[in-house]
Amino acid sequence: MAFIKFSTQDYPPAERLEVSQDIYAAIANIEASIPRGHVPHIETRIRLLPGISIALVECSPLVVRRQSRQLQDGNDDFSLLLNPAGKNTWTTTMEGLGEVQCAPGSGCFGFNDRPGEIKFDGARTYMLNISFSRALLGPLVTELERTSRSPLLSQEPFNHLVQCAVALTQGDEHSDNSIMEDANRLLDLATLAVGTNRDREMLARQRGLREARMKAVKADLLAHAWRGDLSLSWVAKRHGISPGYVRAMFEREGGSFTDYLLGLRLQRVFDRLRNPVHLNRSVADIAYDAGFNNLSWFYRAFKRHFALTPTQVRELAVVECAS
Repeated sequence: MAFIKFSTQDYPPAERLEVSQDIYAAIANIEASIPRGHVPHIETRIRLLPGISIALVECSPLVVRRQSRQLQDGNDDFSLLLNPAGKNTWTTTMEGLGEVQCAPGSGCFGFNDRPGEIKFDGARTYMLNISFSRALLGPLVTELERTSRSPLLSQEPFNHLVQCAVALTQGDEHSDNSIMEDANRLLDLATLAVGTNRDREMLARQRGLREARMKAVKADLLAHAWRGDLSLSWVAKRHGISPGYVRAMFEREGGSFTDYLLGLRLQRVFDRLRNPVHLNRSVADIAYDAGFNNLSWFYRAFKRHFALTPTQVRELAVVECAS
């Protein structure tokens, strides 16, 4: 899975205009125009998957165009152009679709075989470009070819699509299996965001959206598991789904919401008991800090999970530090 990174910060200020108009423009196959007197700031991370490319761009004021010369590359991909973060709006103009302004949290659809431009005005503006090959996405969104305006994107799939795509631009290594899983998840979320036929929508919801929801719920638990008041209902409300749906997602993986949350809390206690930084803290204090509010139950759960008592774990850690 190829990964490409470009940053004007890697070049002296005097060279950044030239490298933006030459190197960056060549990578993206666009024409770049920078306002007179500006030293451009452009950072982009590109991830290539089978039939899909993801480009996360952060830039200062800039206008990028695909005109007749760039269109000769034969790229006829469909693109989702998303504004994932920040405070600044950018504007895209494309033949057949007109002008669309994309504020943070919104996006639009584009065709790479049509001329167009994107204008970034803010000091720091972000764009997430997810391009799908026509052979991959075309059969699923056939109505888009005949539209004269970019479709409104469904918000929940949009949010999950942004999270998934941004994570893939971080440069981490992936196995062949996970590459295909990531590609299928992006395709599912894109078809749900744009709109597709009923059969495909059902498949995408059962596969891509469910997996994205599960990933988001687990990430939320990892961040908030230590809250003593955390509950199944609290998590479900934050994600706009029912408690029964959350419970069913964990059951499909062969576990339960309660066991997953317990595992996170127990592991937090275990890690702190082994960390010299927390050597002077009592076991009870560490347990309460991890979200437990019943010490007797905590001690039983810890011994059952690790086959050691908290005191034994701490003693082993002390011995290791002394040796």
